[in-house]
Amino acid sequence: MTTLTEEQTQLVREYTEMLVNVEEAFEYVVASFADYAKTEGDLILSDILSAFVQLIQVNEDLTTIYHDNMDVQNSILNFQEVVNAAEKLNGIFEKSQEKQEVVQQYLFPAYKKWYEAIHPQLVVYTQV
Repeated sequence: MTTLTEEQTQLVREYTEMLVNVEEAFEYVVASFADYAKTEGDLILSDILSAFVQLIQVNEDLTTIYHDNMDVQNSILNFQEVVNAAEKLNGIFEKSQEKQEVVQQYLFPAYKKWYEAIHPQLVVYTQV
């Protein structure tokens, strides 16, 4: 198991918290497609996409930190599948039906699959 410095542990803790927050945000966005009282769906989806940029940046740091852990390395690389799914939103963000389909059928499932792989691998490093 990789030994982390306090600074690295804090980075991983913040990263795993962000992963949980993104998952919760996705749940809100998906719910907003059926519950019109949830009016912040588009704003939250934009926040999710902004979070992806941050995750990509931190992924580079995590690749360095976990250079000796191939399972974590592979999970980090698999984030590209989430990015590929997000790219399906290009040009259709204003088209409600198409956007809903991409989020529900591609983007959220891709994120959920990736999250379920990487989160357990990282959270063990943040537990005291």
